[in-house]
Amino acid sequence: MNNAPQPSHLTWGGYTLEQIAYERALTLARLEVEKDRLAQRSDRMRAGNFSMSPSIFSRLLSALNYVDYAVIATQLYRKLSPLFKKKDSAKS
Repeated sequence: MNNAPQPSHLTWGGYTLEQIAYERALTLARLEVEKDRLAQRSDRMRAGNFSMSPSIFSRLLSALNYVDYAVIATQLYRKLSPLFKKKDSAKS
């Protein structure tokens, strides 16, 4: 029998075996998530939806409802209408 003491933490490159196993499992989980994302994107492309990642502007527009559009239009009208009005000539 081998009565030599076994090291409690085997290390390799400064990592214990438990840390290496944890990092490996974490990397494999990340790979699976990325594979799933890639599959979803390819499904969207096959369906004809080419907007892979919506921009901030399109996300903002999708969050607005008709009341929001009306409020924005009214505010724009009030700010821009003075620019398009005729200026009366000064009578002195």
